[in-house]
Amino acid sequence: MRKEIKTQRTKEKILKAGIQEFGQNGYAGSSINAICATGINKGLIYHNYKDKDDLYLACVKRSMEEMATDIETQMKKGVAYNTARMHFFSSHEMEARLFLEIMVNPPQKLESKIKILRAPIDALNRQQFGQLLAKHTLRKNVSEEIAYQWMEWMQTFYNMWFQRQENKNASFMDRMEQHEKGVAQCIDLMLYGIAQKKEE
Repeated sequence: MRKEIKTQRTKEKILKAGIQEFGQNGYAGSSINAICATGINKGLIYHNYKDKDDLYLACVKRSMEEMATDIETQMKKGVAYNTARMHFFSSHEMEARLFLEIMVNPPQKLESKIKILRAPIDALNRQQFGQLLAKHTLRKNVSEEIAYQWMEWMQTFYNMWFQRQENKNASFMDRMEQHEKGVAQCIDLMLYGIAQKKEE
């Protein structure tokens, strides 16, 4: 039992350092050596994680799980979904940085695995979108599944655009807030369009 507890504590320490490193420097700018510089033995890292990719994915998994748990906790207190998301981002900056990277610029070779690890947040998004759709009457031949696919496509296109925007004067949280507002606007435009319909 003591060995299991020690192993778990070691993993937690590595994950914490990994989230800090990947959050601060991104996947491309991070290294196992940099994580070791925080005082963690390299042998311990490779004993628990196969390589940099394996550790990165573990950090993504932990961040997504914590984000989903935090959002659900806030929502149980009556906090709106979008507000709950920003609450998490403002109180967990490294996890927020990691989240933004996997949304707008994920490591290409890990993209399919990251999509699976996003499941807790994707499920919350799907739930909230479903509740929003329930307030409206969908057009004929448009199911909730089709609407959700369009929402995902629009978000993907928005993330591609967002990645190309550079604002060196903006703080990270300003960019995070800009991203969240942009995603919300995409959903609004998808539901209501861009042209005001004339009254008949």
